[in-house]
Amino acid sequence: MPANVKINAANHCYTIKIRKGLVERLGLEILNLNDYSDTEIALITDEKVSGLYLQKVIMNFQRCPKPEGTKLRICELLIDSHEASKNFRTVSKLLEDLASLGLSEKVCIAALGGGVVCDAAGFAAGCYKNGVRLVLIPTTIAAMVKSSAGGHARLNLSAGENLAGMSYNPSLVLCDTECLRTLPDDEYRSGLSEAFKTSIVAGGDVFRMFERGIDSGNIEKVIEECVKFRADISSNDDMQKSLKLGCVVGSAIGALSMYEIQHGLATAQGIAITARAAAKMKWCSDETSDRIINAMKKNNLPVSCRSFTAQEITQAALANRTQGSMIDMVIASEIGKCEIKSVKAEELESIISMGMTA
Repeated sequence: MPANVKINAANHCYTIKIRKGLVERLGLEILNLNDYSDTEIALITDEKVSGLYLQKVIMNFQRCPKPEGTKLRICELLIDSHEASKNFRTVSKLLEDLASLGLSEKVCIAALGGGVVCDAAGFAAGCYKNGVRLVLIPTTIAAMVKSSAGGHARLNLSAGENLAGMSYNPSLVLCDTECLRTLPDDEYRSGLSEAFKTSIVAGGDVFRMFERGIDSGNIEKVIEECVKFRADISSNDDMQKSLKLGCVVGSAIGALSMYEIQHGLATAQGIAITARAAAKMKWCSDETSDRIINAMKKNNLPVSCRSFTAQEITQAALANRTQGSMIDMVIASEIGKCEIKSVKAEELESIISMGMTA
């Protein structure tokens, strides 16, 4: 069912709209935000999304009703959507392009695409001219769940994923679930994994939806519940840390694959390995681990890693750490309750090995 989620951030409120057909009315939605007679729009997207939607969007801007005398200028900027491109080089190029186009502080940056596009555009919007208006139009489940609430834009560094970040709230978020129909299977499941991780942390009805199975009939409700939950915990540091469930192992798998394995699918493998290991370490019950694994299987999410060994994953997870240091692993002690376990670096391989097999 269509939903509007109101986000009350510090000194800033905005709406997240979740429904089909929002891309078709993007021009109207954005122009309704604008109180300028000179309207500048910088559409940031990637090549794949551009081919699917860009001409429709531009035509929609041109055809939608506007106040008399409105001068509309639309600029299109393309970036690479690969996870390895979510870095300062990409943002620097965006900033240079915005400046070379002569766009003013009144420009509205509209990010149309997945998580890489939303993060890079959000970072650029927060930097350009000391901050300009931002509208997010996430086209993947992962971006709808992660980028919508919380007002954070994150970039990767050579030492790891999402190590650089800034807080910057959008003026509006439009989650058009019609866009999910065009996603390749791996990208769809990758995004579903991000929603699933949120459901483990949240517990309750949203996790039970995954146990019953997610389909086109309840995906909007899942996105809505995940967005609401993430918005509710956006200022709770402890709960935010819970969203790193599976990330020690998952980020290592992603790095080992040179990001060829979709981020969410790597995270899913990390969640499954961590759940099995937690049960064997008596950090959670067998029932909790089994519920997580069975819900993943129900939704065709990967529950094992066949590409790398426990030793390789451990080495990647410990890269750039000093010898003998501790590493924090987020585990689900119950559905709806996560804890941080600090383990010795020399014990990590044994723990990961436990989680590699049923």
